[in-house]
Amino acid sequence: MRRSGFTMLELMIVIVIVGVLALVGFPKIKDAIQKTNVRSARVAAGTYVATARAAAIQRGCRGVVHFSASTGAVWVTVCPRMSPTGSGTIDTIGVVSQLGTLYNITLSETQDSVQFDPRGLRLNNNSTTVWFAASSGEQDSIVINQLGKVVR
Repeated sequence: MRRSGFTMLELMIVIVIVGVLALVGFPKIKDAIQKTNVRSARVAAGTYVATARAAAIQRGCRGVVHFSASTGAVWVTVCPRMSPTGSGTIDTIGVVSQLGTLYNITLSETQDSVQFDPRGLRLNNNSTTVWFAASSGEQDSIVINQLGKVVR
């Protein structure tokens, strides 16, 4: 009578083949994840810029997107909808997003904030570049032009 199944040698060969494939594949997967993290951080920062611009237009006052290279944070501030105490108060739209921690990247910028007037145009006339970098050397950036549009 013959038993069906695999021998120990056959199982060891399969385990060795799977191990070799894993050794080849894991570095590529790690690089792909870091590349995706950099792109995701770029898209998130672009969304915050668009949010600041839209909030400035909707509320009819100054909207600001802030970048913090030291913490990797991005957030939007704008005047409040209703200000019971008068001027001098601001609202933070959404949350302060810790892009550096969330996507495991470093953030650097040419200016720490970009301000939009009630028409959605930038208040200063120069462009701002924000760079995103992973520890593997993967980099990407956005440029906020003089009109306040995000270009790659």
